[in-house]
Amino acid sequence: MSWILAQTLEEHFQRFLNGLWENSGTLLWKGLGIVLIIVGGKLTLNLISRMTSRQIKKSETLPLAQARRIQTMMTMTRSTFRYLVYAVCALMILAQLGFGDAISNLLLSAGIGSLALGFGAQSLIKDVITGFFMMFEKQYSVGDVVKIDNVEGTVTATAMRVTYLKDGQGHQIIIPNGTITRVINYSRENSIAKVVIGTPYEADTRKVMAIIENAALEYAATRSDIVVEAPKVLGITELAASSVNITVTCITKPCQHWEMERGLRMALKEALEQEGIAMPYPQQDVHLVNHN
Repeated sequence: MSWILAQTLEEHFQRFLNGLWENSGTLLWKGLGIVLIIVGGKLTLNLISRMTSRQIKKSETLPLAQARRIQTMMTMTRSTFRYLVYAVCALMILAQLGFGDAISNLLLSAGIGSLALGFGAQSLIKDVITGFFMMFEKQYSVGDVVKIDNVEGTVTATAMRVTYLKDGQGHQIIIPNGTITRVINYSRENSIAKVVIGTPYEADTRKVMAIIENAALEYAATRSDIVVEAPKVLGITELAASSVNITVTCITKPCQHWEMERGLRMALKEALEQEGIAMPYPQQDVHLVNHN
């Protein structure tokens, strides 16, 4: 029984080798065609990458808003052509393997795509369409600091399907475009720095406010590179359990409010300490009653 099986396998293998030999010319030609298709696809992608990189490099000499717009368009273009080249190469390879010419494959792919759409490809289509709308509506550009839903970071690239962010810790965050429901762009308009500083109840609040105002104006004068409007003391904004909270605001250039807030906190703390006004902290009075 095993001898018959071995003989049968040998016959099948011999027929397979004979078929390869008889069609070796055709197979070699088709293999060469597939290799050329793959090489052509890679060369095309490299050419597109160099062209877009060159445009991004040139944009560095333009105004910031225009440069970011160009960088966004170039990254989106690179992503779009990548998908297009992959699809065309796949269709051409299928044609080389005998599954019909490229046009028939394209029609077949369209039919399969329509079928796949009903089985869950809606999210992919939604990602792509949303990505194009975001680009044309100029919701954000490469280099902008944004908050997308609950995620904050700097936009490093925009693709046809996803947006790439880098957060404050350097982590890369990939967000499918179709899941984006709300975008806050910190880079388009001037920002407002807001500092709430607690002062002790025992201190003269009017005097404290004057110290805070002078210190804030002095610090702002040293940061004229980011300050748009001078700081303002809004006054008492909360009578907290252990402190009288005073709020200071200052309008800065886009995305500079975080730096301004850090500097203001240090300047106000040092100014109050120089005047002998300590920072408040939770305190509790204990009254002992002698019932004897």
